[in-house]
Amino acid sequence: MAHLTALMRHAAPQGRKTHMISLENLLLFVPMAALLVMLPGPDFALIAKISLLNGRPQGQAAACGVALGIGVHTTAAMLGISAIIAQSVLWFSILKYVGAAYLIWLGIQALRHGRQASAAVVRVAPQADDLKEHALAHGLMKKPAAAPRLTGRQWWSFFRQGFLTNALNPKAVIIFLTFLPQFMNPHAPLGPQFLELGGILSALCLLWYVPLAYILGRVRHIFENSRFQLWLQRFTGFIFIAFGLKLAAAQSR
Repeated sequence: MAHLTALMRHAAPQGRKTHMISLENLLLFVPMAALLVMLPGPDFALIAKISLLNGRPQGQAAACGVALGIGVHTTAAMLGISAIIAQSVLWFSILKYVGAAYLIWLGIQALRHGRQASAAVVRVAPQADDLKEHALAHGLMKKPAAAPRLTGRQWWSFFRQGFLTNALNPKAVIIFLTFLPQFMNPHAPLGPQFLELGGILSALCLLWYVPLAYILGRVRHIFENSRFQLWLQRFTGFIFIAFGLKLAAAQSR
């Protein structure tokens, strides 16, 4: 926040012609931003879970939602809304607890689906998955047909999950106010620079998560074992609840 305040104090008047972000700063920003995007977090956990349990298109829809969430944070930083949220205990707490509640809700939903999957596993013979793999390997059973295309409503459902997971994360507000300003030109208007760096961050998000969803969706058939899906639902459920509790304990400063 101190770095952003200094930038705002020294920002050039609108009428003065100034240079934007230097090429050196951009070349430094891109790899550091890429590492930031690739760090495991709620976005990564959500897209990995959806891609493995539901499929590639669903995971890529969630990835697009995450990218739009970054766009929302970019717009908020440009308009000064992020600074207001970060400085206000009330508004930061509201965003923090809403985001934490959403992550915990995702975790509870995963655990509920895991319980339903557990009941299904109990009803099936223990050797059912092994027999299915044997039949497929020896041509005794046809491989399942390709999954039907997503309807607009289904695509929107997974897109919304990705968008809300990112947009309701107050830590992204802090990142935009502490990480991005380090690469900005203090003698140029801040709004266009937030737009430029935020756009790069959003593009890096798509470049990482869309191929990730594709790869996980391609290998998904390896993990179609019902016991694995039960384990994955439970594991991701606890992960989302842990992320939610950690977010609820986060501080604005």
